[in-house]
Amino acid sequence: MASAAIDALQGSCRDDPSAFGLRDAACEAGARLSDAMETLAAAGPSGLLDKDPLHDDHVSEQDRDTLDWQDPADAFVAELTRQVGGEGGTMVDAALRRAIAASAQRLLTEHPDIRESLTAPGGPSHGTGLAGDLLCLLYQWFFADLVTEFLRAVIAEKIKLTVPVLEVIDAEGRIADGVAERIIALIPNPCEEAEAQTAEAAKAALSVNGDSMEADVPLSDVARRLVPGVVGKILGFAVDALSEEEVPA
Repeated sequence: MASAAIDALQGSCRDDPSAFGLRDAACEAGARLSDAMETLAAAGPSGLLDKDPLHDDHVSEQDRDTLDWQDPADAFVAELTRQVGGEGGTMVDAALRRAIAASAQRLLTEHPDIRESLTAPGGPSHGTGLAGDLLCLLYQWFFADLVTEFLRAVIAEKIKLTVPVLEVIDAEGRIADGVAERIIALIPNPCEEAEAQTAEAAKAALSVNGDSMEADVPLSDVARRLVPGVVGKILGFAVDALSEEEVPA
Protein backbone atom coordinates (compact mmCIF):
# COMPACT_ATOMS: atom_id res chain seq x y z
CA MET A 1 0.00 0.00 0.00
CA ALA A 2 2.93 2.35 0.57
CA SER A 3 3.79 2.15 -3.12
CA ALA A 4 0.18 2.91 -4.05
CA ALA A 5 0.15 5.93 -1.74
CA ILE A 6 3.37 7.28 -3.26
CA ASP A 7 1.99 6.70 -6.74
CA ALA A 8 -1.16 8.56 -5.74
CA LEU A 9 0.77 11.57 -4.49
CA GLN A 10 3.10 11.66 -7.47
CA GLY A 11 0.21 11.26 -9.89
CA SER A 12 -1.63 14.18 -8.31
CA CYS A 13 1.49 16.35 -8.46
CA ARG A 14 2.09 15.50 -12.11
CA ASP A 15 -1.53 16.35 -12.93
CA ASP A 16 -1.21 19.66 -11.08
CA PRO A 17 2.37 20.74 -10.27
CA SER A 18 1.02 23.39 -7.92
CA ALA A 19 -1.11 20.90 -5.96
CA PHE A 20 -1.29 21.77 -2.25
CA GLY A 21 1.61 24.18 -2.72
CA LEU A 22 3.77 21.19 -1.87
CA ARG A 23 6.49 21.65 -4.48
CA ASP A 24 7.28 25.26 -3.61
CA ALA A 25 7.04 24.65 0.13
CA ALA A 26 9.36 21.64 -0.07
CA CYS A 27 11.93 23.59 -2.11
CA GLU A 28 11.86 26.50 0.32
CA ALA A 29 12.19 24.23 3.34
CA GLY A 30 15.03 22.33 1.66
CA ALA A 31 16.88 25.60 1.16
CA ARG A 32 16.35 26.53 4.81
CA LEU A 33 17.60 23.10 5.88
CA SER A 34 20.73 23.63 3.77
CA ASP A 35 21.33 26.90 5.63
CA ALA A 36 20.92 25.11 8.95
CA MET A 37 23.36 22.43 7.80
CA GLU A 38 26.00 25.13 7.36
CA THR A 39 25.58 26.17 10.99
CA LEU A 40 25.50 22.56 12.21
CA ALA A 41 28.68 21.77 10.27
CA ALA A 42 30.51 24.72 11.79
CA ALA A 43 29.25 24.73 15.37
CA GLY A 44 27.06 21.68 15.91
CA PRO A 45 23.57 21.75 17.46
CA SER A 46 24.64 24.38 19.99
CA GLY A 47 25.23 26.73 17.04
CA LEU A 48 21.50 26.76 16.37
CA LEU A 49 20.78 27.53 20.00
CA ASP A 50 23.08 30.54 19.78
CA LYS A 51 20.54 31.92 17.31
CA ASP A 52 17.64 31.09 19.59
CA PRO A 53 14.58 33.33 19.04
CA LEU A 54 14.51 33.88 22.82
CA HIS A 55 17.10 36.57 22.18
CA ASP A 56 15.05 38.23 19.46
CA ASP A 57 13.53 41.53 20.55
CA HIS A 58 10.48 40.82 18.39
CA VAL A 59 9.49 37.68 20.33
CA SER A 60 6.62 38.24 22.77
CA GLU A 61 6.90 37.40 26.46
CA GLN A 62 4.39 34.58 25.98
CA ASP A 63 6.49 33.09 23.20
CA ARG A 64 9.62 33.46 25.31
CA ASP A 65 7.99 31.37 28.04
CA THR A 66 6.98 28.75 25.49
CA LEU A 67 10.46 28.58 23.99
CA ASP A 68 12.34 28.54 27.30
CA TRP A 69 13.15 24.83 27.20
CA GLN A 70 14.70 23.15 30.21
CA ASP A 71 16.27 20.42 28.06
CA PRO A 72 18.81 21.71 25.48
CA ALA A 73 18.06 18.68 23.29
CA ASP A 74 14.40 19.70 23.16
CA ALA A 75 15.50 23.25 22.41
CA PHE A 76 17.60 21.99 19.50
CA VAL A 77 14.65 20.09 18.01
CA ALA A 78 12.36 23.08 18.50
CA GLU A 79 14.78 25.57 16.98
CA LEU A 80 15.62 23.40 13.97
CA THR A 81 11.89 22.88 13.46
CA ARG A 82 11.31 26.63 13.61
CA GLN A 83 14.13 27.43 11.19
CA VAL A 84 13.26 24.77 8.62
CA GLY A 85 9.50 24.41 9.04
CA GLY A 86 8.63 28.08 9.06
CA GLU A 87 5.49 29.56 10.55
CA GLY A 88 2.85 28.93 7.88
CA GLY A 89 -0.55 27.58 8.79
CA THR A 90 -1.35 25.21 5.91
CA MET A 91 -1.50 21.43 6.00
CA VAL A 92 1.78 21.34 4.08
CA ASP A 93 3.44 23.68 6.60
CA ALA A 94 2.35 21.42 9.43
CA ALA A 95 3.71 18.38 7.61
CA LEU A 96 7.03 20.18 7.10
CA ARG A 97 7.32 20.91 10.80
CA ARG A 98 6.43 17.37 11.82
CA ALA A 99 8.96 16.02 9.31
CA ILE A 100 11.92 18.08 10.48
CA ALA A 101 11.03 17.48 14.14
CA ALA A 102 10.89 13.72 13.52
CA SER A 103 14.22 13.81 11.69
CA ALA A 104 15.89 15.83 14.44
CA GLN A 105 14.57 13.48 17.11
CA ARG A 106 15.82 10.50 15.12
CA LEU A 107 19.26 12.10 14.92
CA LEU A 108 19.36 12.42 18.72
CA THR A 109 18.01 8.91 19.25
CA GLU A 110 20.33 7.10 16.85
CA HIS A 111 23.34 9.19 17.84
CA PRO A 112 23.05 9.68 21.60
CA ASP A 113 26.47 11.33 21.72
CA ILE A 114 24.86 14.39 20.13
CA ARG A 115 22.24 14.54 22.88
CA GLU A 116 24.95 14.04 25.49
CA SER A 117 26.96 16.94 24.06
CA LEU A 118 23.92 19.18 24.47
CA THR A 119 23.06 18.07 28.00
CA ALA A 120 26.60 17.85 29.39
CA PRO A 121 26.90 19.14 32.99
CA GLY A 122 29.11 21.98 31.83
CA GLY A 123 26.57 23.05 29.23
CA PRO A 124 26.43 22.47 25.46
CA SER A 125 29.83 22.09 23.82
CA HIS A 126 30.34 24.95 21.41
CA GLY A 127 32.31 24.85 18.20
CA THR A 128 32.05 21.10 17.63
CA GLY A 129 30.50 20.71 14.20
CA LEU A 130 28.47 17.69 13.15
CA ALA A 131 30.13 15.26 10.76
CA GLY A 132 29.04 15.42 7.14
CA ASP A 133 27.58 11.92 7.15
CA LEU A 134 25.20 12.90 9.96
CA LEU A 135 24.13 16.03 8.14
CA CYS A 136 23.45 14.02 5.01
CA LEU A 137 21.34 11.56 6.97
CA LEU A 138 19.34 14.46 8.39
CA TYR A 139 18.84 15.82 4.86
CA GLN A 140 17.64 12.50 3.47
CA TRP A 141 15.44 11.73 6.46
CA PHE A 142 13.74 15.11 6.22
CA PHE A 143 12.55 14.67 2.65
CA ALA A 144 11.45 11.08 3.30
CA ASP A 145 9.62 12.15 6.47
CA LEU A 146 7.99 15.01 4.58
CA VAL A 147 6.28 12.64 2.16
CA THR A 148 5.30 10.35 5.04
CA GLU A 149 3.83 13.16 7.12
CA PHE A 150 2.04 14.69 4.17
CA LEU A 151 0.41 11.37 3.29
CA ARG A 152 -0.63 10.89 6.90
CA ALA A 153 -2.31 14.30 6.77
CA VAL A 154 -4.02 13.47 3.48
CA ILE A 155 -5.39 10.26 4.95
CA ALA A 156 -6.52 11.94 8.17
CA GLU A 157 -8.27 14.74 6.26
CA LYS A 158 -9.74 12.23 3.78
CA ILE A 159 -8.37 14.18 0.83
CA LYS A 160 -8.78 12.25 -2.41
CA LEU A 161 -5.69 11.82 -4.55
CA THR A 162 -5.38 10.32 -8.00
CA VAL A 163 -5.33 6.63 -7.04
CA PRO A 164 -8.69 5.36 -5.71
CA VAL A 165 -7.03 2.89 -3.29
CA LEU A 166 -6.49 5.74 -0.85
CA GLU A 167 -10.25 5.99 -0.34
CA VAL A 168 -10.31 2.70 1.60
CA ILE A 169 -7.28 3.29 3.80
CA ASP A 170 -7.94 3.42 7.52
CA ALA A 171 -7.62 6.78 9.24
CA GLU A 172 -4.77 5.57 11.46
CA GLY A 173 -2.37 6.19 8.61
CA ARG A 174 -0.69 2.80 8.81
CA ILE A 175 -0.03 3.07 5.09
CA ALA A 176 2.82 5.44 5.92
CA ASP A 177 4.84 2.69 7.58
CA GLY A 178 6.74 1.80 4.42
CA VAL A 179 6.70 5.17 2.69
CA ALA A 180 9.94 6.59 4.12
CA GLU A 181 12.00 3.58 3.09
CA ARG A 182 10.80 3.82 -0.49
CA ILE A 183 11.23 7.58 -0.72
CA ILE A 184 14.70 7.70 0.81
CA ALA A 185 15.95 5.45 -1.99
CA LEU A 186 15.12 8.29 -4.42
CA ILE A 187 17.12 10.93 -2.56
CA PRO A 188 20.76 11.49 -3.56
CA ASN A 189 23.35 11.64 -0.80
CA PRO A 190 24.78 15.19 -0.64
CA CYS A 191 28.00 13.82 0.87
CA GLU A 192 28.62 11.60 -2.14
CA GLU A 193 27.82 14.45 -4.50
CA ALA A 194 30.14 16.83 -2.61
CA GLU A 195 32.93 14.26 -2.75
CA ALA A 196 32.44 13.83 -6.49
CA GLN A 197 32.43 17.60 -7.06
CA THR A 198 35.56 18.01 -4.95
CA ALA A 199 37.36 15.35 -6.96
CA GLU A 200 36.24 16.93 -10.20
CA ALA A 201 37.40 20.39 -9.10
CA ALA A 202 40.77 19.00 -8.03
CA LYS A 203 41.12 17.25 -11.37
CA ALA A 204 40.30 20.46 -13.23
CA ALA A 205 42.84 22.40 -11.16
CA LEU A 206 45.50 19.82 -11.91
CA SER A 207 44.87 19.97 -15.64
CA VAL A 208 44.96 23.77 -15.69
CA ASN A 209 47.62 24.62 -13.14
CA GLY A 210 49.43 21.37 -12.56
CA ASP A 211 48.38 21.79 -8.94
CA SER A 212 46.40 19.04 -7.24
CA MET A 213 45.32 21.16 -4.26
CA GLU A 214 42.06 19.90 -2.81
CA ALA A 215 39.13 22.15 -3.65
CA ASP A 216 36.67 23.17 -0.97
CA VAL A 217 33.09 22.35 -1.95
CA PRO A 218 30.85 23.21 1.04
CA LEU A 219 28.36 20.47 1.82
CA SER A 220 25.60 22.99 2.47
CA ASP A 221 26.05 24.47 -1.01
CA VAL A 222 25.80 21.04 -2.60
CA ALA A 223 22.72 20.23 -0.52
CA ARG A 224 21.05 23.46 -1.64
CA ARG A 225 21.78 22.79 -5.32
CA LEU A 226 20.31 19.30 -5.01
CA VAL A 227 17.00 20.51 -3.57
CA PRO A 228 15.07 21.01 -6.82
CA GLY A 229 16.07 17.60 -8.16
CA VAL A 230 15.25 15.95 -4.84
CA VAL A 231 11.80 17.53 -4.75
CA GLY A 232 11.29 16.57 -8.38
CA LYS A 233 12.09 12.94 -7.64
CA ILE A 234 10.00 12.52 -4.50
CA LEU A 235 6.98 14.23 -6.08
CA GLY A 236 7.28 12.38 -9.37
CA PHE A 237 8.29 15.26 -11.65
CA ALA A 238 10.84 14.89 -14.39
CA VAL A 239 14.20 15.83 -12.91
CA ASP A 240 14.81 18.52 -15.53
CA ALA A 241 11.44 20.11 -14.72
CA LEU A 242 13.08 21.80 -11.74
CA SER A 243 16.28 23.70 -12.37
CA GLU A 244 18.87 24.85 -9.88
CA GLU A 245 17.79 28.42 -10.51
CA GLU A 246 14.47 27.63 -8.83
CA VAL A 247 16.06 27.06 -5.42
CA PRO A 248 14.79 29.85 -3.15
CA ALA A 249 17.43 32.32 -1.99
